[in-house]
Amino acid sequence: MRAHLPIQVVAASVWILTLVCSGCQIPPDTPQELHAEVLDDFRSGGGMNREALARQTERYQLVHEWNADGALVSADDFLWASAALVTSDATKDLNLASELALIAAELGDKRGFTVQAEAADKLLVAQARPQRYGTQYIFEPVHQRWKLYPVDPLTSDVERRSVGVPSLAELLQNVEELNEALQKDKDE
Repeated sequence: MRAHLPIQVVAASVWILTLVCSGCQIPPDTPQELHAEVLDDFRSGGGMNREALARQTERYQLVHEWNADGALVSADDFLWASAALVTSDATKDLNLASELALIAAELGDKRGFTVQAEAADKLLVAQARPQRYGTQYIFEPVHQRWKLYPVDPLTSDVERRSVGVPSLAELLQNVEELNEALQKDKDE
């Protein structure tokens, strides 16, 4: 004869399991999946709440682990891992993003140069220095406008193009388009 658990015990067990696992998340299997999760959090405004920030930190740590374990092997792996890390503001993450992006480029994915340029610019911005390529914009809350973070005037458009970044004129046009879209949203 088989013993049956009372329904209350089963219900309590399911409730506890649900409560415990509600914070559990299955880690992504690939750098591309991880990058998609990072972007999903940002698109949903997740950069502004603690839970999303904790998830981002865990994802960045996962990239460091994948790198240390030798799990990143293809140009695609290195590219998407670097693209995920470049969304961080932490120096260690940006340094690794730069390194991984260059490996992606060396393995044949030229988009790695663009990710490396973004990492380099973010590191310079963090030091309150002019960015080299022009990948970083800032929002001025007082003026309610976007602007291109100051750019090193010694960087040429040829250099920008060589790493997949638009010309300075195009970057400035992008800022105007951002501000026009912002104004349009306010007017609606």
